[in-house]
Amino acid sequence: METCKRLLWLITVVMVIFPSCGDKNDEPDALYNYYMLIQSEVELELSNNAEEEGTLVGGQVSVISRTVSRMRNVMAQYDSNQNSTDIEAALLTACDSIYREYASAYVQYSGQTLCYVQINRRKLVDGKSQEGTTLKTYYFRALKGVDPDGSSDPTPPEFSLNKPDALEAVDLGLSVMWANCNLGAQSPEEYGGYFGWGDPTGMLWDGDGIYRQAGAFVWNTDNYGGMNPPTEIGGTMLDVVTTHWGNSWHTPSALEARELRTQCEWKLCSQDGRNWYEVIGPNGNSIIIPLAGIYGILPKKGSSLLMEGPLHTNFIGFYWTSSICNTPGTSATRSYAVHQGVATAWAFIFGSYHEEWQGVSWFNDHLRAFHMPIRPVYTKPEDIQPN
Repeated sequence: METCKRLLWLITVVMVIFPSCGDKNDEPDALYNYYMLIQSEVELELSNNAEEEGTLVGGQVSVISRTVSRMRNVMAQYDSNQNSTDIEAALLTACDSIYREYASAYVQYSGQTLCYVQINRRKLVDGKSQEGTTLKTYYFRALKGVDPDGSSDPTPPEFSLNKPDALEAVDLGLSVMWANCNLGAQSPEEYGGYFGWGDPTGMLWDGDGIYRQAGAFVWNTDNYGGMNPPTEIGGTMLDVVTTHWGNSWHTPSALEARELRTQCEWKLCSQDGRNWYEVIGPNGNSIIIPLAGIYGILPKKGSSLLMEGPLHTNFIGFYWTSSICNTPGTSATRSYAVHQGVATAWAFIFGSYHEEWQGVSWFNDHLRAFHMPIRPVYTKPEDIQPN
């Protein structure tokens, strides 16, 4: 009898213990999906294709729109249900990379927050959503001193147009010698000044006389080479380099810049968070070119505001050439160009943060009133052709 009681007690204990352990199927595995929450003080025009033509223009609000669009496209790759959270590190790394491109343009400013984006994770159990968890928040701020409607203008950077003491003409084994520093810089590492194309004073800073009306550009100013600019300004009275550094120096032509691109090795270098390229010529000599960015937005009717920036500092280098683009209005002009026959000018460009850009430079044309750095070139006096 005692043995039967003990057996019954053991069976009872087992029956109690096993339900307490539970069957794996009693609580379904949790699923996770990811979504973006956008809170904005300004109207954002988000594109389904963040890389399509036209998304680069328009100033700070468009820069935010383009950046948020690209982050949203990344989110789309992770919005389906996931069985684990292992993908979160990759998701945030991708968003961080996109955000840094934006942040680099505004790193020196701390104005009003126009927009913030939250990356959230939602947990689903048995098909029911639980409260979301915010993984990270990205803040987008306006330029200090620039209202969201673009009603004020940032202060131009200070620089000197005199030849710096550190100036050298470096022989890279090319058709011209290249300065070791930018116009307006006092050393090879400095960004120097930002100049409009065809401004011999180096001081023009607004877009007065240039605006958009009904989708078309109106250009009724003699500034920046005027309505009918010469094909080449290198070494002429419109060249800011020649005007201030003398006849042996000029803004490089598109052909001279292309020679630098195709015949030299471009080596990306970084130190203490600062990026630049070492450009090594066929003869082994080299120069360094910093990623100085660009100033400029498309002007609006009724406003002389043109300058905003610097944009993309430490991530992209934009440098003017002295050459007019001979194909205005074509696909080669991309988003910044004028499609109504107003001539644009060639710039050579190189970047650091996209893997496919590293060590690569290319050409794009821009509105001549945009402001970019200039890397001067030197021609020996006996080689200078009379105008």
